Amino acid sequence: MLPRGASSMPPPPNPAAYFPPPRVTLPSGLEILRTYSGAFIFLEILFGTIVWILVASTKVPLPLLQGWVMFVAVTAWFLSIVFLCVFLFGYANRIAVNWNQTDFLFHGATFVFYFGAFLLQAATTSLHYFPRKFNSTTHEKILADHEYNISIAASVCTSLLCIWGQKSVVSPCSQLLKMEEVIVFESSKYFHSGMQKILQ
Repeated sequence: MLPRGASSMPPPPNPAAYFPPPRVTLPSGLEILRTYSGAFIFLEILFGTIVWILVASTKVPLPLLQGWVMFVAVTAWFLSIVFLCVFLFGYANRIAVNWNQTDFLFHGATFVFYFGAFLLQAATTSLHYFPRKFNSTTHEKILADHEYNISIAASVCTSLLCIWGQKSVVSPCSQLLKMEEVIVFESSKYFHSGMQKILQ
């Protein structure tokens, strides 16, 4: 039996839910452009735009290959602008997300996609001398000479995006490895001094 005035219902939950504070080590505002991550995002936007324009100006003779390159360039361009705006306008301080991990995953994903786009764009460029139609009597090539030069430029820009994406993924890993080395060194120093005290 419940005492008088008591309810069998649990108390209502607190409407002010607790969210952990966001862990942000990347600065907000224009200071983001002074970090490696901000510089990489800016370069991804710049060279992604160049790849997008160059591939579109080749008349896309192989839509199956170059369609993926265009998809990657446009999607990564849009997401890079959104990601950069999150830091430029200070939204990173309001959203409870591990931004360091998000930054790492973002650069890792763009590296993987741009690497695939680079392979497909390089494959398109290498097919320069093949005829556009195999049964045709004319010897029209898949890429005209002007389009071939544009395709080379698109391949170079895509390879630069791959290199920058790889660097932006590797640099946080190298920092973590350095921190691990310091932790291991400090812990071995304490272990060694503790063993000396025990042996005395």
